Amino acid sequence: MKDQDFLCGMAMGAMVGAVMGAALAPRRKSQVKKAADKAMRTVGEVMENLSEEMGLR
Repeated sequence: MKDQDFLCGMAMGAMVGAVMGAALAPRRKSQVKKAADKAMRTVGEVMENLSEEMGLR
């Protein structure tokens, strides 16, 4: 009985720790969004430069 209570307590502690870790982890969405915006601007500039060099503009 004591072993089962111990394992139950360990499992609950691990779940609570995982939930708290996820809740307190820093958000990275803003960094990803900034990187995506920068990549899109760069692609736009490259396409613009390429079209100018090809004489399409």
